[in-house]
Formats: sequence, structure tokens, C-alpha cells
Amino acid sequence: MLKRPLYLIALGILQFITFRSAGQMTMPDHVCAGQTRHYYVIPGPVTGSKYTWWVDGSVMSGFNDSEFIYTWNSSNTFLLEVQELSADGCPGPKKSGQVFVNPLPEIHISSSDSLICDGESVTISVQNPSGLIWGKWIYDLIVEPDVGITGNTINGTYTKPVNVRETLFNNDNEIHKVVYRFIPGIVTDEGVRSCEGKEVKIAVWVYPGLRCKEAFLEIPNAFSPDGDGINDVWNIKGIHLYPSAVIIIYNRWGQMLWKSERGYPVPWDGKFRGEDLPVDSYHYFIKLYNGSRPIIGTVTLVR
Repeated sequence: MLKRPLYLIALGILQFITFRSAGQMTMPDHVCAGQTRHYYVIPGPVTGSKYTWWVDGSVMSGFNDSEFIYTWNSSNTFLLEVQELSADGCPGPKKSGQVFVNPLPEIHISSSDSLICDGESVTISVQNPSGLIWGKWIYDLIVEPDVGITGNTINGTYTKPVNVRETLFNNDNEIHKVVYRFIPGIVTDEGVRSCEGKEVKIAVWVYPGLRCKEAFLEIPNAFSPDGDGINDVWNIKGIHLYPSAVIIIYNRWGQMLWKSERGYPVPWDGKFRGEDLPVDSYHYFIKLYNGSRPIIGTVTLVR
């Protein structure tokens, strides 16, 4: 069972000392948004006392004993206070300590492309959008290449944004990918990990083809399926020379949207499952089945 950390505020009637936390570390406390803390005080020798707890001057109702459990849901600097009232009505001095609450760490990732040819390069840009109150922003990079992919970087931990520049190779005959997982976190000035943010994941697909476009095929880089009878479908001149050819369309995230029959008898009309796709650039994969490597590229859908 997971145990909540205890943050000690040691005090008692007649004998008060400063706020304390686990491991006898003096307050203030350092927290991340969403974390729950368990605070408590050391009572005096006389039993029967009641306690009042405040956060930024607001009384925390329902907490009348020497323990206080609280979830810090927003980032800011807060004042935590507690006061003991003995059984005979004698109030002790109010003790206080600051709680510094960081926002959860974030990381922003963007990629120059999500589908590339064998031997081509891609750049993954990394940004730190987090504004911290305490500690240092870091992130872990975990790289998971499919079997057959080479050229990728290795796992690592970074203390500042470092763009990933890769030249990737696919040593197989099928499309494969590399998954990059970015996990932001916060460490204390002493290097202790305290918070972890939401993981961001991006995939780069690598086709085995060396060439992304063949000179003997006229492959339009755009078409406009708007129903005006002009360029309503994606016609590829010369494709009839390859009766076994298959064409597959992917979106920028690598999801397959459309696949032709052999020979491309019915050109793509810009739809996915019968619904019009939005204006965007889409990746194509053309397999000619003539012994050559696949052809890949992008086609823009305009309306």
C-alpha cells in the first residue's frame, strides 16, 4: 500500500517549536499540483486539545485534531497555519509555514515529419513551457525503435531542451517506426525527483524506399475534391503501367486512411470511410511490385 509522506509541524501547549517535515527537514514544504500531503503536530502533555488549520487565512473545516491531510490542486505559494486550543480553552500561539506548489511539469514536442524514406533525416523539437516556483525542470527520453531500424539516438535524461536530429535507416522491406517518449519531471536543488508530468509520445515511420518519387510517374502534389469536376480525384499518370501497384494513404500520425485495389483502378477521392477529410497534407505509399523500392511522398488536399 502506498504511504503518504508525513510533514511534521511539531508544537504543543506551552512548548512550541518550528514546523517540521519528514526526515526532520524544516518547513517550507515543496509540492506539485495534484499531490496530497499529510501534516501533523506533536501534542502537548495534556490531552483533549483541539486544533484549527488555515490555508491562506481560510479555515479548513472538518480538521479539528493534530493531523491535516490536504491536496494542493493549484500552483502558487500558500501559507499553512495551525493553532492548538487546550481542553480548558487556553489557546496556543499560531504556528505557520509556507507551501510552494509547482504546476505539473509539461513538455512540448513537434516533429519536422512523421513519415520519411530510408536514409532521410527528421528533427524533433523540444520546448519547456513550464514556469516553476521551485526546483529544476528535466525530462527523460525513451527511444523504442522497431526491429530493422537503425540510426536512432539512445535513451537519456536531459536538464534543458535538446532537439533530436536523426538520420534513420530501415533495413527491412516493410514500413517500421521509431517511438520517442518524453517524460517531464521536477527535481529539487539536491537532485531528488519530486514530480512527474504527462508523457508525450511521437512516432516517426520509416519506409524502406530510397526514392520518394519516380520520374516515370506523374504524381500530383495536390488535388481538390470539391465536386466541380476538375481534379476531384487523385489521378496518377503512368500508374496503368503497373497493374499490380497498390497505393496507401496515411495521415500525419501514421494512421492508414485509404488503400487502393491492385492497379489503382479507382483513384482516391479524398475520403475516409465515406467522409470528406479536412484540408491537410497526407502521406502516400506506392508499392509497384516490380522489384523497385516503394515510393513515398505527400499530397495536399485542398477545397
